Amino acid sequence: MFAYLIDNKENANKPLREIAMNTGLSLGTVQGKMAELSLRGYIVESNGRKVLRNRTRLIDRWAREYSDDNKQKQFVMRFRFLSPSIKENWQEINLGTNAFWGGEPGAFLLDGYLQPERWDIYVEEKADSLIKTAKMIPDPNGEIYVYRKFWNRDGIPPLVIYADLFVTGDDRCREAAIRLKEKI
Repeated sequence: MFAYLIDNKENANKPLREIAMNTGLSLGTVQGKMAELSLRGYIVESNGRKVLRNRTRLIDRWAREYSDDNKQKQFVMRFRFLSPSIKENWQEINLGTNAFWGGEPGAFLLDGYLQPERWDIYVEEKADSLIKTAKMIPDPNGEIYVYRKFWNRDGIPPLVIYADLFVTGDDRCREAAIRLKEKI
């Protein structure tokens, strides 16, 4: 839900039922999260409207919580590229319509800055489709990490890519995350 609020600051003022419908959460969960955000000062009432405050702090909080608690729950399996030439030309890989580059490759595709050393992919359906469409092989030690898609819109939210980069501890990923945060 934090991602939904961060995505568009006007979303904080929408009716709770609409937020629940758009996030796929129950109304009770949305009510609880909104109350928590109000208590912590992220949502305040101003002129009869709910306003999102401290957005950049909320972005970092969401990234930490996602990476600490939720990302591992979304993990599916690891792959490796079929050959070095496919890895070298990874941008040409057809992931299909229900898979998305996250992390380092996602950041590269957004601004061309970060050359990937680890590849994150989010899939809506089974990861097996990557064997055919993307020429990848299941490998428990592979450099490609596959996760389940958990958001309700097309494409990958830049916030997810930011979170993937933010928590790596890698200086080059942190630098790319800072660049990306300016675009969120």
